[in-house]
Amino acid sequence: MSKPPKSEEGGAKTAVDEAFAFDPTDPAKAKDLDHMARIRREKPVCRPTENLVLTTKYDDTRLGFRDSKRYSSVGDMRAPGVVVPEEESFLGEIDAPLHPKIRRILIKNFTRSGATRAEAWTRAEVRRRLAGIVDRGVGDLMGDFAIPLPGSVSAHVLGIPDELHDPVMEWCNELLHSSWPTTGKTDRGEGIELSFPELTACLDGLIRDREQAGAAAPDDLLSLMVNSRGDDGWSIGNHHVRTLVVNILSGSLSASYMLGNLLYRLLSDEHFESALRGDAKSIEKSVDESLRLEAPVAFLMRTAREDGQIGGCPVHKGEHIMLHIAAANRDGEVYPDPDSFRLDRVDPAEHLSFGLGPHICLGNHLTRMIGRVVLEEMLEVLDSATIALQRGFEWECVDHLQEYGPESLPVEVKR
Repeated sequence: MSKPPKSEEGGAKTAVDEAFAFDPTDPAKAKDLDHMARIRREKPVCRPTENLVLTTKYDDTRLGFRDSKRYSSVGDMRAPGVVVPEEESFLGEIDAPLHPKIRRILIKNFTRSGATRAEAWTRAEVRRRLAGIVDRGVGDLMGDFAIPLPGSVSAHVLGIPDELHDPVMEWCNELLHSSWPTTGKTDRGEGIELSFPELTACLDGLIRDREQAGAAAPDDLLSLMVNSRGDDGWSIGNHHVRTLVVNILSGSLSASYMLGNLLYRLLSDEHFESALRGDAKSIEKSVDESLRLEAPVAFLMRTAREDGQIGGCPVHKGEHIMLHIAAANRDGEVYPDPDSFRLDRVDPAEHLSFGLGPHICLGNHLTRMIGRVVLEEMLEVLDSATIALQRGFEWECVDHLQEYGPESLPVEVKR
C-alpha cells in the first residue's frame, strides 16, 4: 500500500474534496452562502482546495476560535508566505505572549461602560450626518453615512480631532482595499509608512503629542496606548501603536456593513419598521439578529500549529483553517429557521460574528451601541420624512474578500 503524499510541512497530504471545491480568494465563491449551506449539509468540515480546511457548522467553527493553542492567528489576513514585522501586525494576527499584553491595555477602553461614554457623541454625529442627507434630498447611505460613521466613532474614542475623522477614514479605507493587508506593501513601498505616508504623518504627529504630554495627555485610547507601562516597564512602542490605530480604524468598516445590512432591511422590508416600533427591546435584538444572519465579516483564517483533526477532517501542521462565520451562524442545529430574520428567538446562542475566545472582537460593545443608535435615529427621521431607495436599485455585495454588505444604498428623501 503506497504512502500518502507529503505536505510542505512534512505531514500527510489529504486530497481535496472536489465535490465542494472553490477558490477561497474569489469573493463571490468565498461568500456564496448557498454553496456553504450545501457543504454544511453534506460535509460540514471539508478541504475545498489544497492546504485549506473549511468549517461550516457552529460547534466546529466555535472550537476553531477558542483553541488558540492549536490554531494560530498569525498571518490571518496575509497571503501565503507573507510575513510582516511584529510592529506592522494587527491585533487579530498576533498570538500569545504579545497578544494578551496588548489586549490588557486596550480592554480598559473597550468596555460596555466605554461604549456608553461614547454614546452621546455618537448620537450627535448620527443626527448630523443624517440631517445632511435629508437636507440634500438625495444621498448614499453607505458612502455618505454607514462607511464613515463607525470609523468616526472609533476616531473619537481614540482622541483624534473631529476635523481629521473623514480624511483619516478615507486613507484607512484606501489601505484596507489595497494590497497592503495581504502583502504588507503597495507599489509605493513596504510597510504602512511608505505605502501610506499621509496617514502615517497624521497618526505619528498625534502619537508624538501624547508622548510629549505624558501624564498630562488627554484621557483617550491613544494616550492609553502610548503611555501605558507594564510592571516590567514594557510598552507597546510607537511604531506598533500606529499600526494598532490603523487596525482599530479600518476594523470599524465591518460595522459599516452591519449598518448597511440593517438600513437596507429598514428600507426594503415594510414589516421591519413596524417591528422596531412595536417592541422596546426589538432594536437591540435586531442588531444581533442582523449580525448573525448577515455576518459583516464572512470568515476568518487560522493556521494549524500541529497535526490533528477538526470535525473528523485531518488538519496538518501549517495548513490554513477557514472558519466560516456566515455559514456557522446559519447552522439549523443551533438556530431554528436559520435563514430567516427573526426577533422572537428566545435566548439564542451567541453568534460568531465577533469571533470567540482570546481574539473576540474588542469593539463588540461599541458596534452594538452604534447599531442601536442608528436605528433609533433613523426611526426619528422617518417620523417626518420618507426615505426610499432610488428607483431601479439592485443590491450588490461589496467587492471585498471577507466583508458582506451592500456596496451602495442610494436614496431619495421626501419631507
